[in-house]
Amino acid sequence: MKKWAGIFLILSFVFCGSLFAQTELAGTWQGKLAVSPNETITIQFILTKQADGSYKAVLNSPDSGAIKNVPADAVKYAGGKLTVEVKGLSGTYAGTMGKGTITGEWKQPGSTLPLVLTPYKKPEAASFKPLVGEWFGKLTVPGVTSLTLIYKFEITKDGKLAGLLDVPDQNIKNIAIDDIAFDAGQVTLRVTALGVEYTGQLSGNSIKGTFKQSGASFEVNLSKGKYETPGIDMPAEDMNRLLGQWAGRMKLGPDPDIDVATVIFRFEKTKDGKLAAFSDSPEQGEHGRAMTDVTLKGDDFVIKAPGTGGGYTAKLSGNTIAGTFAIGGMKMDLTLTKGAKFPPPVAKIDLPADVMKTLLGRWKGSLSILTLIVRFEKNADGKNAIFMDVPQQDVKSAPILRAALTDGTLSMKMVGSEFTGKIEGNKINGTFKAQNQNIPVSLTKE
Repeated sequence: MKKWAGIFLILSFVFCGSLFAQTELAGTWQGKLAVSPNETITIQFILTKQADGSYKAVLNSPDSGAIKNVPADAVKYAGGKLTVEVKGLSGTYAGTMGKGTITGEWKQPGSTLPLVLTPYKKPEAASFKPLVGEWFGKLTVPGVTSLTLIYKFEITKDGKLAGLLDVPDQNIKNIAIDDIAFDAGQVTLRVTALGVEYTGQLSGNSIKGTFKQSGASFEVNLSKGKYETPGIDMPAEDMNRLLGQWAGRMKLGPDPDIDVATVIFRFEKTKDGKLAAFSDSPEQGEHGRAMTDVTLKGDDFVIKAPGTGGGYTAKLSGNTIAGTFAIGGMKMDLTLTKGAKFPPPVAKIDLPADVMKTLLGRWKGSLSILTLIVRFEKNADGKNAIFMDVPQQDVKSAPILRAALTDGTLSMKMVGSEFTGKIEGNKINGTFKAQNQNIPVSLTKE
């Protein structure tokens, strides 16, 4: 079993969609390969006939993110017999055509497995309907974290299945799912940029499945319906000590004029008597981020940030909460005062008028799975203003606090991060710096 699992991690699959009645070899053929007594992998051969009458083939699998567009090195077809050699997999398929079916075997060193191929037929849009809607469940890594996953599916105008992934505990939403396969109730999903794969079996309003990432597998079962952020159970006496708005300043970098963020915690009472907690940080464009892991025991106050290994650990005394905020290996002092308010930071946009005129508007780029939007605007007073949005992290109107143009290089600084780049017509090619990482980014004017 381990041997076959290793071999098939080399592959990956493109969900091909040609609808045809297959009476010859050209086209897409599909079958199930039993790699163990309890595990099968869907294998597809896409066969193309060349001008000289020979064939080429590509292997794929909708069940494995590692199986994608693997070319065959040799394809032979004569007298109804097919042989496909795939050196990259150290494997060969040999089968015989009969009554619209190819019956054969897949061979690799030390193993021979039966594999029957039949013509692949693109699923009708109506067959996707049981999956359409929202599904949510818990990913629990024992002793590490527990995260809510939300999958959202819809049928596009061209009849295809599309999906998005949300992770509300990490304030992540609308991450595009690259590949979705849904056949006979079995669903397979991938987010390639995150190395994430989910496979499950649908039954009514539930999906029983497995979440995979970085070689680890965890059971994740999904329920259909709208996810509601749960309230926090807490004794009334403790809850009353927290209710209201608390604010403080946290230093995120060396520059005292830029790298200081306002942190706001808001605690409210829900209709069913539980605690609801939210955080805001105007300088970072964060508004209304739900916090679901909050505890108060005596004067010990803790907020955990799921999936980051960090959070806020502090002591509550009257109208003050003082402690340490930890994330990404960094630890920062943070003292919150109930009812405190802080003025917004003063932005200094030092750009020539002709440059600002050129830049006015929206510029869009990508940070891996995230979309980065930079908006150059004039405010109500006619002054220059620049803001950053990251829709997938619900970052809205994070202000650029410093902007300048030096020797043709545009530099923009915000709390805890910086962008530098060259303006080249309708593009700004540069680098985004945050948390000791340098990420190449190309912004294009919309």
